[in-house]
Amino acid sequence: MRCLKPVSLAGWFTAVLLVSSGCRGGLSSIAPEGFAPAPSSTVRGWIRSLTPSRPRLYQIQPWRYRNERGAAAGRASIRVVPPDSLRFDYRGPFGRAGNAVIVGDSALWVAGADDFEGLLTFAPLLWTALGIPPMPPESAPLFSLVGDDFRAWRYILAGDTLDFILTGSPPVRLRGEIRREGRVLGQVAVEFDVVTGLPVKSRMDFWDVSRFEFTIRSVDTLAIFDSTIWEQR
Repeated sequence: MRCLKPVSLAGWFTAVLLVSSGCRGGLSSIAPEGFAPAPSSTVRGWIRSLTPSRPRLYQIQPWRYRNERGAAAGRASIRVVPPDSLRFDYRGPFGRAGNAVIVGDSALWVAGADDFEGLLTFAPLLWTALGIPPMPPESAPLFSLVGDDFRAWRYILAGDTLDFILTGSPPVRLRGEIRREGRVLGQVAVEFDVVTGLPVKSRMDFWDVSRFEFTIRSVDTLAIFDSTIWEQR
C-alpha cells in the first residue's frame, strides 16, 4: 500500500501540466455562455437534490479504461459514505486489482491501482460520475444559468474552474468539466434512470486522450459499512 500524503486536485494538475508538452487531448469545452452570480442557496439546493443522505454501494460491470498505452476492462465496487468519503475497489484482467480511498478532493491512499492513480486524483469528476457532484467550498463564488430544460452552475476550486450542467426534471443527464487557464483537463457525462433517479452509465474523458467509462449494474441505497472499509486489505 502507498500511504500518501493527501494529494490535492490543484497540486496534481500542476505536476501534470509541468511535464506535458502542448495540447494533446484537445477536448472542447461544454460550458454554456451566460453565467451570472448566483445565490449560494440556489446552487447548493441543486447539488443537495443529487446528494445521498445515507451510504451507497455501487456495483460496476463493466468498466473500460483506455489511454495511449492500451486498454483494459473489468468490474468494480464503489462504497460512498456521505458527505465526502468513498472507497474504490477494482478487478481487471490477469488478476490485476487495486483500491483507493478518497475524501473530498484528496486521495488518502492508493493500493495497486497504478493505471487509475491519475484518474482517482480527478476526484470532482469521479464523484460526478456517480451522479453526486461535489459541494463547492463555502467561500467559493457561485454562478448559475437556467435554460428551458437545464440548470448549470460554476465555481472555482484551487484555481480550477468547474462547470456542471444538469438536464431534465427529473434528471436524465449530468455533465461536468474542469478547466485550468482556459484548457479543458477533464469532462464527465452521466446518464440517469428517470424512474429511480440513480445513475446508470458514466464516461470520463481527459486531456491526454484517456477515457474511463462504466455501467452501473446496481446501487444499494440501504448499504451499511463499518470503519474497516477505510483500511487497505
